[in-house]
Amino acid sequence: MNKTVFFLIMSLLCIDADAQQALSLDGGWNFWIPTDSATAALPAYAKSPVQVTVPHTYNLMDGLENYAGRAFYNRELPLTEDMKGKNLWIHFDGVYHDAIVFINGVKAGEHLYAGYTPFAVDITPYIVWGGKNIVTVQCDNSFSSNNLPWKRKFDWNNDGGIYRSVSLRITGHYTLRYVHVTPRINLSDSTATAKFTVRFRSSAPFKADFSIRITENCSGRIVFDGRKILQQKKDSTFICEVSCGKVQLWHFDNPHLYTFDVKIWHKNTVSDSKRERFGFRTFTIKGHNFCLNGEPVRLPGIEDMPGSNPAYGAAESRSYMEKSVRMMKDLNCTFSRFHWAQDDYRLQLMDSLGILVQEELSWWQGPSRQLTPELQQTARRQLDELIEAHYNHPCIWGWGVSNEVSDNQAEVLHLANHIRSMDSTRIIDAVSNSLYTQLSNDPSLSLDLPTWNEYVGTWHAKDRSQLAGFFLDVEKALDGRPVLIAEAGLCEPAFTGGDARRVDEMIYHITEWKRHPFVCGYIYFCLEDYRTQMGEEGRGRHRIRRHGVCTKELQPKSSYHILRQLMCPIEVILLKPANAKVNKGSIANLYETDDANRAAEVTLQVKNDIPTYTLRNYRIEYERTDGTTVSIPLLTLIPGRKYTLMLTDINASFSFYVKRSDGSIVLQY
Repeated sequence: MNKTVFFLIMSLLCIDADAQQALSLDGGWNFWIPTDSATAALPAYAKSPVQVTVPHTYNLMDGLENYAGRAFYNRELPLTEDMKGKNLWIHFDGVYHDAIVFINGVKAGEHLYAGYTPFAVDITPYIVWGGKNIVTVQCDNSFSSNNLPWKRKFDWNNDGGIYRSVSLRITGHYTLRYVHVTPRINLSDSTATAKFTVRFRSSAPFKADFSIRITENCSGRIVFDGRKILQQKKDSTFICEVSCGKVQLWHFDNPHLYTFDVKIWHKNTVSDSKRERFGFRTFTIKGHNFCLNGEPVRLPGIEDMPGSNPAYGAAESRSYMEKSVRMMKDLNCTFSRFHWAQDDYRLQLMDSLGILVQEELSWWQGPSRQLTPELQQTARRQLDELIEAHYNHPCIWGWGVSNEVSDNQAEVLHLANHIRSMDSTRIIDAVSNSLYTQLSNDPSLSLDLPTWNEYVGTWHAKDRSQLAGFFLDVEKALDGRPVLIAEAGLCEPAFTGGDARRVDEMIYHITEWKRHPFVCGYIYFCLEDYRTQMGEEGRGRHRIRRHGVCTKELQPKSSYHILRQLMCPIEVILLKPANAKVNKGSIANLYETDDANRAAEVTLQVKNDIPTYTLRNYRIEYERTDGTTVSIPLLTLIPGRKYTLMLTDINASFSFYVKRSDGSIVLQY
């Protein structure tokens, strides 16, 4: 196991080892379908419970692949006498999309119309000490007019069940609901403060005794360690700001992380605690530029569609999540988005590996224009839960309020204002597929970053040759602002041609985007062929749209390797034997050969279109003729510039790698 993988795993394990006592409830649960929901195709699951392993989705089970309705899970809670007198909560990372929780047959709580966000249920009043305590969860993934995604208007799976992890949380007198940290950075000298905002789950004292520690992950250095007596604010939060001195900024190439430990004390005992990671970074829009930590960048990326492998469905294992995120990084992906709220572990991986991501409210194409009062309430609650749960992730650059919804300007402004009341540090957008026709009237222009799902030549317009003309109109409508190509690609079987056409379309469109400085980046769609309830190909758990640079099992296609090269920030423009003379009289050989010459001269050029960003802490590695490895640190590399190096005693194949500081490969020659 290499050091990078080891430290990543240990870092993530430390986050799970929260000082708040937590017992995993993953593993064996009983599962059944209610008899009033059973049909001729589902009798086995209605007659008697079957044993399943949570995380679990019932839409991978034989006969239930297309089932949309109620299902039940239950198990005994692992309670011990030492828990008596404490607060007990069951924390669900995700149940799709409705959940009603019962303890010993008594309803303890519910979580409706919010299948992608975590929630917790207080079970303390319902426990019977001295006997068995059974938790039962009723799930429902019926298509609903009160849910987002709405009815059948969504292009991904409808996997129902307890599809993410579950845990039992045990706390003392007071229970923390969340601890949010807001970094404040002086970019001129990299000094920073961290503002902490704390809220309790239930009753809270007027004054509270907190201890706060901040640790720099890479070095173990204690940045701050202190005790604070804080007074409750009018909005029931507790707030303090601490100085952190000079910090290392989080960047996708150098994802420096910090960990906070916050404890609430009651009668000289820790009542509850939170431990989470965060990073110091800023996101801004300046003119037609997207800026990370004050630096204008133009970023390439790709979107992942979790739940696409029919072996896992929405209940992906942690190792499979790591595989998909590592493949994104291998593609040189810096920028991404998700159509719905993701598992916290996936975001931890993106924090650690360095991939910027936007999470979105799952309002996809419908309803158009305006939400009903019921859906407005659903949207606000989903956003509340999303931002509350994922506020501290440094990888999250923005919040999206809708995808491809027409004429919803008033609604997206309303939702954006709601988001800003919770988070004023990130970019907010509404993803559009109509910018090229609606122009100045497009909903995406109402918010921080205009967007365009650009499918000219397939879903939109007759021919891709129209794209250059559309960009002239779009530039005028932007009026000096940037645009993000939020989605683009080839969707089979709606459009034929296979992976050869995918490569051709990819090169054509990316080449056009690079020509326009106001295009601040692109997010290619997508990583894998994806499972979707509206797919045109396959049946049951294999129903897909063939849209990826990988198969649904993450096997790379030829287009994967082409996209990796296109998203690479650096390229080799010359490689030759060192001090070699040009052989002008030879057609086959450009340089005179000399087998005694064991050095090579390589010239690298940093790209200055898309991608465009400064490369820091990169290095070249190669194998010598004796098999030992040489590592050459590179200077800070500026976009557009060329850099020539001498590689002495290089292997006979002249093969080498360009790597980031964490050892991940950027370029292999």
